[in-house]
Amino acid sequence: MQLWDIEQTEGVLVKGRFQRDENGHEVWVLTAKRQWNFVDNQWQEVEAEEIYDDPVQLAEPNSSVMKIDHEFAVTKQNTDVLVYGKARSYAKRPVIYHECRVLIDGHIDKTISVHGERQWIRHGGAITVSNPKPFIEADIHYGHALGGDKRNRVGCGIASSTEQLLEKPVPSVFFPRENWAPNSKNVRVAGLGPIAPFFAERAQYAGTFDEHWLEHRRPLLPEDFDQKFYQSAPSDQQCCGFLEGSERLMMSGFNHDDVITFRLPTEKYVAQVLIGEDSLIAPMHIYTLYVDTEQMTLTVSYGASFPCQGKEHLLVSSKVSQSKEKA
Repeated sequence: MQLWDIEQTEGVLVKGRFQRDENGHEVWVLTAKRQWNFVDNQWQEVEAEEIYDDPVQLAEPNSSVMKIDHEFAVTKQNTDVLVYGKARSYAKRPVIYHECRVLIDGHIDKTISVHGERQWIRHGGAITVSNPKPFIEADIHYGHALGGDKRNRVGCGIASSTEQLLEKPVPSVFFPRENWAPNSKNVRVAGLGPIAPFFAERAQYAGTFDEHWLEHRRPLLPEDFDQKFYQSAPSDQQCCGFLEGSERLMMSGFNHDDVITFRLPTEKYVAQVLIGEDSLIAPMHIYTLYVDTEQMTLTVSYGASFPCQGKEHLLVSSKVSQSKEKA
């Protein structure tokens, strides 16, 4: 039974949850969310459908591609920009190569390349790949990116034996001017969705789980834990700090007909909580911008955190209000 009140704000879905930081201290995290659907060739704001307590994965938990991360990070340093969708050729013309681009002026300019389906070919004692098949749409999640090692355990193209390599498809998602090779050490993992905690790029910030941790720190997180771990996006999809509002998002390669554009809202929000007799206020930063090009939905999630170790039982109420300040 919930013992505290969360006041809902018109036009914004609000949800709260207790989390523990790296030192095991209680933190009250508030998340607010807005949503837009693309209807009749324009973005229309609708009531946000859900704030996620847990990650959403495409198949088995902890072993498959993560579609959505949970939305209660203790803190973030930058806005994560995340995309779920497919590559789609222009005018539905079959192609063997396609590029998808995400651009936010001054923050992010990322392009991934998508190759048509290919097959493994045994050539003497070596392995090569066939010519690509034409396509008009293709998946671009991390299951189709280079992987099979600690960089991306859900991907393909890297294996400890030829037999294991051939059990999975040829990777099809890369950065431009990169491709599969027998030695793929310098080929980067490409994708646009959230990276799971077990991806090397994110796991490096979790800290060192060694004998010292076992003897002196467990069950807390390691002493060298870095709060960058809370970021869901790869580094090239993290903004330079937080988006402030009014920035323009442009995306190409996801739609047969047109470029996707969106202007971020200018409204700003503050969170206020009452813990015992203490009224605490904190600005809510844009933690996540998420675009689902399959459903043609876009969400903006705002976050704020309130440390409350030893006082969590005194939490009375929480509310989110629109700030008078605008971007």
